[in-house]
Amino acid sequence: MNQPETKAAIDAVSELLDAHFREAEDCADEDGKFSLGFRVCFDRSHSPTRLKVTCRVAKVTTDEIECSVDDPAQPKLPL
Repeated sequence: MNQPETKAAIDAVSELLDAHFREAEDCADEDGKFSLGFRVCFDRSHSPTRLKVTCRVAKVTTDEIECSVDDPAQPKLPL
């Protein structure tokens, strides 16, 4: 494990978390759910290694529909 690379990535994630946490809280759903996702990319084709850390803020949306569907092969019984 390359300590300078991982430390730089952790520092960048921490900085982005601090910068966007309030924004993420503001888009929470009615249950208070929200998420921040982080992606860390290391590009070692350059010297020194290039590091790119991306933060994504997302509101969690949950929706549900429940219903019954009659079996078309079953005839309806008279009431």
